[in-house]
Amino acid sequence: MKPCQAPNCSNPAQSHGYCFRHGYLRTDDKHIRSKEKQRQKVLNARQKKPRNISFGFDKQLSLFRHLWRERKLVQGNVICEFTGENLNKYYGTPLWINCFAHILNKKNYPFWRLNPDNVCITSPEFHKIIDQGTYKDREEHPEWKWENWDELVLAMKDEYLRFKKENLLP
Repeated sequence: MKPCQAPNCSNPAQSHGYCFRHGYLRTDDKHIRSKEKQRQKVLNARQKKPRNISFGFDKQLSLFRHLWRERKLVQGNVICEFTGENLNKYYGTPLWINCFAHILNKKNYPFWRLNPDNVCITSPEFHKIIDQGTYKDREEHPEWKWENWDELVLAMKDEYLRFKKENLLP
C-alpha cells in the first residue's frame, strides 16, 4: 500500500493519495465541491432567523399570569383538574411558577412554548411527577387522573403537527 502524500506521514493512503488524518489536503474537484457545499450549509443556517410565534405573550410569566387570572375569574378558586387540589395557597409563593405545566415540553416543541392551550394549571407535585417522575411515582397517587393527562398529551401532539404543517414550520 502506498504511503500518505503528506510530508512526514507514513500512514497508508486511503483516498486520492492521503490518509484519513490528512484527507483535508485533497485538491480534487469532488472534494473541493463537497467542502464548499458544507460551508454554504453553515452560512445558510446562520442566516435563518427563528420564527417568533408568541401567541400574544412576550414571555412565560405573562402567559402564566394571564392563565391564572382567567381561571380565577371563571371558577373563583384555581383547582387542579387532575388532582382536585385548591391551588390558591401557592399564589405569591416560589411554588406558584410550578403550578404551570407544559403539556408538550418546551425543548421538543419549541413553537408552542407560549401557547396558552399547551399549558395546564396543576399542583406542583403533579407537575414534578409528569416532568421527572416514573410510573412507580404515578402508582403512589392512584386517585389522580393520569389517563386524562396522557390523552391530553396525545391530542396535543396531533394538534402540534397540524400547526407546524399549516404554518410551514420545519
